[in-house]
Amino acid sequence: MAPPPSQPPLKPPDEVRSQLVGPLLAYLRATGRDPTPLVERFGLPPDAGSLPEVSLPLVTLHAFLDAAEVFSGDAFLGLHVAQRVPRGNYGLVEYIARASPTVRDTFRALARYMALLEPAWRASFTDDAEGGGTFAYGIPGEPLAYGRHASEYGLALFTHVGRQLTERAWNPSAVAFAHPAPPDIAPLVEHFGVAPSFGGGRNALTLEAATLDLRVVGADPALLSVLEHAARGGVSSPPAPADDAPEFVRAVRTGIRASLQEGPPPVGTVAKGLHVSPRTLQRRLTELGTSFQDEVDAVRRELAFQYLRNASLGVSQVAFLLGYSELSTFDRAFKRWTGMTPRVWREGAERP
Repeated sequence: MAPPPSQPPLKPPDEVRSQLVGPLLAYLRATGRDPTPLVERFGLPPDAGSLPEVSLPLVTLHAFLDAAEVFSGDAFLGLHVAQRVPRGNYGLVEYIARASPTVRDTFRALARYMALLEPAWRASFTDDAEGGGTFAYGIPGEPLAYGRHASEYGLALFTHVGRQLTERAWNPSAVAFAHPAPPDIAPLVEHFGVAPSFGGGRNALTLEAATLDLRVVGADPALLSVLEHAARGGVSSPPAPADDAPEFVRAVRTGIRASLQEGPPPVGTVAKGLHVSPRTLQRRLTELGTSFQDEVDAVRRELAFQYLRNASLGVSQVAFLLGYSELSTFDRAFKRWTGMTPRVWREGAERP
């Protein structure tokens, strides 16, 4: 039997969006250093220090952060910036986290919506058997993600803001960084209350059940509903069009539509909603001349056209709404349906 074809290695994005550049430049100014030479050296916008995000090549971001360490003489630049980031720097995603009821809900929201900050991020929150959980994120194909200082900044920020939200001085039970260990880890141990591990290719925080169940002071369920609606592009899933498909197929499509934003909907989840076993669902679809994957594809195709007609939605947001983990995967699927990319199709649809 021939071995299955090997998968091509994952390719990291050429350009990324960073929300760290502005706070870092502001931190340098606040500590008495004029960052203008860094801005000019790396071709950043002159007003980069006041922008909510800066787009630049990933290799440039790595080099910029390394140069900023040398320029500042601060070996823990990312950590120190995280301890001073002003409220609201992360906009909608941040306010969703702040409006969530518990720390567990906050990290689940971060896992769900981090792709709105940068489509390259892959974030997850996984519960364990004891009620604890691990929040992890990284960039496929790029073991160092945004680089050492960005990784230390990210996990330090999540912990720092989490303590603010609960008004409790909790510590994670474990911390893991994608990058190799620096010579001195004492400042990180002091911040997290635990010695991190290093070199694992991802960034992760593990929290105990008691920490995850802490209530967020100022949580607002009504506001959270409004914010999540906005995160979905300010639109709900478009109403299903009338069709003459069998009733069971229409019910499967409804289940698929309801769970797309969590990623490709598992057949078990849709089957549970229909009160049948996954095997029964698959068998009945086969009898009706279709399959679960065919129906997922059909629903995504139908919604893609409707979402792309909404000019307020970026293509990356449409991919997110359809449950695609990568924009490139959505591009390939759309080209299979239409022979063109989503952007090209949208340009044609917008012409009079």
